[in-house]
Amino acid sequence: MFHAKLNEGILIKKLIDAIKDLVSDINLDISAIGISLQAMDSSHVALVTLNLSAEGFEEYRCDKSMTLGISIANLAKVLRCGGNEDSLTLSCEDEPSKLKIRFENNSKFIFIIKKIKIYIYRIEKKC
Repeated sequence: MFHAKLNEGILIKKLIDAIKDLVSDINLDISAIGISLQAMDSSHVALVTLNLSAEGFEEYRCDKSMTLGISIANLAKVLRCGGNEDSLTLSCEDEPSKLKIRFENNSKFIFIIKKIKIYIYRIEKKC
């Protein structure tokens, strides 16, 4: 099982928004030490590398390392549903096919997106 909560969800929104014009699909590598991604733009000019340490999250749990293939454009659209003051929780099961995204704010409004289909694939590196 994977579960990560960030009280300042706007940080993830800004990160995804910053890279959405560079790369279209990413592989999120999730492990006990944190979340990482490395992706190349379509013209193979820019390389995006991101490492989010588990210590940076208010809550973090990863029982089994996994890779989630996600469309950045679709993820950015979903993240726009949350407010700037909302906390953000990402979670999925051990054999992920869906990513659960939860927004929660101080007024206890909870918005849960339960069924985002995750397509598992590998982006091959060309030399």
